[in-house]
Amino acid sequence: MNAYKAKGGNQIDANKVERALITANFGSKAIENPVPFSPKNMGAGINTPLDEYFPGVTADSRVLIYTRLKSNRTEDFYISNKNEQGLWQDSRNMGAPINTENNEGTISLSSDGEYVFFTGCNWPEGEGSCDLYFSALDGINWREPRNLGAPINKRSWDSQPTVSFDGKVLYFASARPGGFGGMDIWMSTYNRGRWSMPVNMGPEINTPGNEETPFIAKDDQTLYFTSDYHPGMGNVDLFITRKNPDGRWGKPMNLGYPINTPNDERCLAIGANGIDAYIACVRPEGFGGLDIYEFELYEQARPLKTGYIKGTVFDKISKAKLNAKIELIDLATGKIVIESFSNKVTGSFLVCLQGNKNYALNVSKEGYLFYSENFALQNQTAVDPLVLDVPLNKITEGEKVVLNNVFFEVDKFDLKEESKVELNKLVAFLKSNPTLFIELGGHTDNTGVKAKNIELSANRAKAVYQYLISNGIEANRLTYKGYGDTQPVADNKTEAGRKLNRRTEFKVIKR
Repeated sequence: MNAYKAKGGNQIDANKVERALITANFGSKAIENPVPFSPKNMGAGINTPLDEYFPGVTADSRVLIYTRLKSNRTEDFYISNKNEQGLWQDSRNMGAPINTENNEGTISLSSDGEYVFFTGCNWPEGEGSCDLYFSALDGINWREPRNLGAPINKRSWDSQPTVSFDGKVLYFASARPGGFGGMDIWMSTYNRGRWSMPVNMGPEINTPGNEETPFIAKDDQTLYFTSDYHPGMGNVDLFITRKNPDGRWGKPMNLGYPINTPNDERCLAIGANGIDAYIACVRPEGFGGLDIYEFELYEQARPLKTGYIKGTVFDKISKAKLNAKIELIDLATGKIVIESFSNKVTGSFLVCLQGNKNYALNVSKEGYLFYSENFALQNQTAVDPLVLDVPLNKITEGEKVVLNNVFFEVDKFDLKEESKVELNKLVAFLKSNPTLFIELGGHTDNTGVKAKNIELSANRAKAVYQYLISNGIEANRLTYKGYGDTQPVADNKTEAGRKLNRRTEFKVIKR
């Protein structure tokens, strides 16, 4: 190539030569410095002699949905579940109403698997050749897909969606005007029931070539995508870019050889642990055409590890599964990070947790007392997955709720600022149940002087009482009492037990 370039003259396209030299130089160095890559074919239950590609997984890596190019050259989605032994089960056609006689390709699952964004091509109500669609589970059945419409879809080709861990940011590939090249990656945010006007992700990511198949990791800081222009092995390669503290995206890095080859690499998906990765490629041991493989992503290319809470909401007495509202709240800002609902048939829910934050989890349903939990992750970057049973009590006299997100300084009764998140939930609950009368109870562990513990617990209960009154709750509906260490709920011999005993709660006195 250098010799060809040296001849000069008008017989060559200088830009093409330069691009070819960049590819040759990058490729030779990449082959000399391979990255760890040991892909494992996902087996006959998922792969066939046909092409399988564009995998999408839930945060817990237990549900896989992917695209298959059928023998009639149309595309459908197929779904597989991982069993308790960690094995992927035989996949099945996702069926109507998502699959049709037209093409469906590239899917993005929400973290909990309760809704999907996907590409539908040549659908009757489409804005262009390919549009983005949305569907959600109604129990165990998928609802009729909805075209996202303007401003997401235009007459141009719009495809390959990926949604952030909280469902509030949508990234996708589009050929719409206003970009930097052929296909560009765009993003839109969801606020108050509407998607914003898509914004081009800029020259750090998009080039005069084609950038496609974005995948946003659960850390919300790491984006993977394909490009045929950024320096690579040739044709289409996979790249990674990370968000800087100022919100701008950093310089993309090629994922390296042998993940990338001189062939086309067009899709990647990663689980919440940042390690489990899924890719479609052609390999000698495959079943034919593109197959889906799973592998461990090497450390330098991993997103930040995130965790998740996976739970089941049910009636405490009847054990019936409940469709309840789930809110994950950042205690430092008071903002709702994730708002969703448990599945009405299974009662299940899943919310992702990011490190270095303190969270309140609130689960509520009309006619029931709400459920409160605290996750203190301020000083840790990640958390292992948590499994949670959430029994809800019907609003009945004598039932109690522990306010796990009401906080005081040691040996003091001044409410800490982050307590307002929980207390405002209690205010809203009492206003929506105006005939309810409650007692606020303060409790301590058994350390210290008993008389002082009684006084401290009473003052803490009184602080909550005063907050509720100052926020519009009638005083005659409220009483308060300090119990000290007289009603333990755990063993005071351990710090974990003493922590559970130091609590504020309310009890239903009259309904």
